[in-house]
Amino acid sequence: MVALFESIEKQNKLRQALEEWVGTPFRHHCGVKNLGCDCIFFVARIYEGLEIVTNVKIPDYSKDWHLHNTRELLKEGILKKANVEKVNISDLMNGDIILSHFGKAASHVSIYMDGYIYQSLTDIGVCKIKFEDKKFRKRMRFAYRMVE
Repeated sequence: MVALFESIEKQNKLRQALEEWVGTPFRHHCGVKNLGCDCIFFVARIYEGLEIVTNVKIPDYSKDWHLHNTRELLKEGILKKANVEKVNISDLMNGDIILSHFGKAASHVSIYMDGYIYQSLTDIGVCKIKFEDKKFRKRMRFAYRMVE
């Protein structure tokens, strides 16, 4: 299988889409650029906007679902909705999806690009941080690559 973001053209489109979302405030269970989104909707809207996935239906979930559930619901959802292959966190490529643990399960999703992680954080909104940031790096559990 070929990585979806192997070409420079596709990487440039992804980079532009990610940068357009930076600064969008955090809003639980929402995904509207410049108005508000959480991490799950942010990633879904990025890939919908690039027409990689369509019609992503995200079920209702409470803000603290990950504190009471050990089932890897986010991981299951990504595996169902996208054509991905599991990759090692130390071997990331642009466009890879990272799942991180907060609470009892992987409950946070972000996108790797150019040595940064793009994500939507509570009280911050959509931002990019260096991949090597120790606070987030230690929480990363799973990584997936979109493939054709």
